[in-house]
Amino acid sequence: MGKIRRKGQSGARVAFVTRGQAIRRLQLSLKDFRRICILKGIHPVEPKNKKKTNSTGSSSNKTYYLHKDIQYLSHEPIIWKFWDFKIFMRRVVRAKGRKDSESVKRIRENKPFYKVDHIVRERYPTFIDALRDIDDGLSLCFLYAMFPKSRSLPLELIELSRRLTLEFLHYVIETKALRKVFISIKGYYYEADISGQTVRWVVPHQFVFDRISDVDFQVMRTFAEFYVTLLGFVNYKLYANNSLVYPPKIIDKSVTELEDMDSEQLVAALNKPLTSFINSDQLTKIDDFEEDIEEKNNSSELSFHQLVKFQNLFKGFKFFLNREVPRESLVFVIRCFGGEVSWDKSLHIGSTFDENDETITHQIVDREEIKSKYMNRFYIQPQWVFDCINAQILLPVQQYFIGAKLPPHLSPFVTESEGEYVPPERLALKKLQSNEFESNDNEDEKELQESDEEIPEPKPKKKKTDNESKDNEMSVRPGLVVKEDKERLRKQQESEEKRLAVLMIPKKKKKLYSKIMFGKKRSVREAEKLKTKRKEYDRKHK
Repeated sequence: MGKIRRKGQSGARVAFVTRGQAIRRLQLSLKDFRRICILKGIHPVEPKNKKKTNSTGSSSNKTYYLHKDIQYLSHEPIIWKFWDFKIFMRRVVRAKGRKDSESVKRIRENKPFYKVDHIVRERYPTFIDALRDIDDGLSLCFLYAMFPKSRSLPLELIELSRRLTLEFLHYVIETKALRKVFISIKGYYYEADISGQTVRWVVPHQFVFDRISDVDFQVMRTFAEFYVTLLGFVNYKLYANNSLVYPPKIIDKSVTELEDMDSEQLVAALNKPLTSFINSDQLTKIDDFEEDIEEKNNSSELSFHQLVKFQNLFKGFKFFLNREVPRESLVFVIRCFGGEVSWDKSLHIGSTFDENDETITHQIVDREEIKSKYMNRFYIQPQWVFDCINAQILLPVQQYFIGAKLPPHLSPFVTESEGEYVPPERLALKKLQSNEFESNDNEDEKELQESDEEIPEPKPKKKKTDNESKDNEMSVRPGLVVKEDKERLRKQQESEEKRLAVLMIPKKKKKLYSKIMFGKKRSVREAEKLKTKRKEYDRKHK
């Protein structure tokens, strides 16, 4: 006979626990329980049947966790720190009640604190795992770097977020890893290729911060504490892999003579190259992450020569920024693509040349009133820089002059599939890109043709008599060259393969296929509607 199962000792009732049960088991407050769940990556779980899960058999709304996750949390050393902090607060309140200022001061000097280094190592065993999950951490750290000091936003965490984000931006500049940029109402969206991984983050606009009442900053602070530690590990590993000195130091002879505040401001200016190790033997061995080389994604949409040309898109250009344009974002993207940039000395430390420098090729402005203009430079609006990066070519500057109506700022993260609406601006951009790439290919072909030997022309053939033709009936005759339309043949082959694939679909999946085709036809109809609307808009605004 099998083992008798008693009611309530197996199944969903044992696999799940409520939040209240978990708090009582761990002897933590609700605030500390939320904090440790955030740090350890434990999330609530929705059971399939709440009546079977609840001991009373009711289906009331409760928050459930897996029982094995709570057992996993019970062995976390940070829980001891939470208990110590509870005792610490009790001692402080008791000393304040006795009005013993010396005891209060002594107790506060021994305030307990915890570290999350071991949790970062535990959640991300390899360096590639950390890079794959760094997107949210980068966005939150850039957001925290913009915050002002308050009770729920300590100054130490804000300054640490600012320092780590600047270090990350310096690494992207040094390795020229930036690939896409997009400006939206939320901020600047960036995408970089780091160690074969696509990393995307958002940087908010630099506006005056207004306090929002419906945001729990304590929860955000817990996330920030974890992501700051993660970003510190990632920055150190990235700098070490590329033989860069960490913390970053500026290559400048005069930096040693400046004060510490000036050197920090030079790092924040993002306009100076970083120092690197001369000998790779000076690098220390890192055991924070194990680099999984096999999981690196080395595939890229661009070829090697196209990538090198794209990374040096602004090489040889000198940009001067007016004080009304976003300085940090423009300096970051221009230096990522090999350009030189400067601004007014009174605006920020780190400028390299003045406005009256005659070698300046582009001056980025956002106002029509300019006191003195130079004939040997272009006065353009900031959007030209970002559009050139997304197009991967240098766009004509005529549409971006002062006071000109700017073209639409298209998102590089949107890729239209077959049958969807494609804006005419994107079609024109694709035409520009194809012409640019074809011109580069033609130059390469000319170089190859010059190196090849000349092919001799065929000699004209003489007409043969009837006797000669009878004798040479089996002779080889020159054929006519027929030029085939490769595009038409490719489409014909694709349609034939698609027709055969449709015939091979089983009857059980025919309905699913018909639904997919119905959705595609609906998207085509929507695209036609958008095209009609665009034509009406262009007709009205001519």
